[in-house]
Amino acid sequence: MQRPVIALLFPGDMGTQIAKELIKHQFKVITAGEGRSPRTLQNIQDAGIAEAGSLQNVVNQAEMILSLTSPEGSLIIAEQVVSCLKNTDNRPVYIDLNSNTPAAALAIEALFSPIDIQFINGAVMGASKDIPDHATLVVSGRDRSIFIDLFSTLFTIKDAGEKTEAASAYKLLFSMVNKGMNALFFETMTAAAHFGILDELNESLQAFIPGTYQDLTKTTSTYPQHIFRRIDEMKGLTEMLNSENLPSVMASGTAETFERVYQSGIFKDKHFEGVVETFQSFKKLK
Repeated sequence: MQRPVIALLFPGDMGTQIAKELIKHQFKVITAGEGRSPRTLQNIQDAGIAEAGSLQNVVNQAEMILSLTSPEGSLIIAEQVVSCLKNTDNRPVYIDLNSNTPAAALAIEALFSPIDIQFINGAVMGASKDIPDHATLVVSGRDRSIFIDLFSTLFTIKDAGEKTEAASAYKLLFSMVNKGMNALFFETMTAAAHFGILDELNESLQAFIPGTYQDLTKTTSTYPQHIFRRIDEMKGLTEMLNSENLPSVMASGTAETFERVYQSGIFKDKHFEGVVETFQSFKKLK
């Protein structure tokens, strides 16, 4: 299959890893460096991404656009791309791989439908370090086969079906399980620190539920860097469930627990090596 020119917006941790894999398989990857942070510009250089300058230049050249920003930024980027499309006859396929709510995914699709842009909704399940071997890219929508056919030999891909919003619902509901587990432990450690038994309880949990504790190693130590994003994700899940008149107690409680941990400041400017060290930080709670 002919390899299209792929625009990646933008090369953060996840985007950089995906770009490296694409470039490794002889895809040309371009991006817009104009106005980006020094860190993003360094990522562009390190990954071997072609820097095209302005977003307009990127939209003019790309045959496929991958949006990898943040849930709160995904609609803004889509609007900016639509604005650029008014100045060109080029019509790239647009793939949003952010952890959006179903409502946001449909809103983005609505931007592209009037101008005949094929839109694929998606999400990435896994951390940037898991690309490509241990992460899964979930996609949905009428045109999802374009993505699946082109990238199925590079990435593990989950077909979530024809409904545009399905990939977003899939990612949010899957996230509820592992993030809910972290919230449960965070709340437990908050109480254990209060009663002065944090180390003792931590040791017992490792001994009695070793499998669950092992599962925590995949995500727990990343929370200092990403807890604010986790809060937004769980709030988005709560909104999704409420809009469908479905139970949302666990989702809203998870968001509230993460919010309290964030506000406590115990994770501020911290980089933990593992689960135990992360949980020991709860000793700082007053």
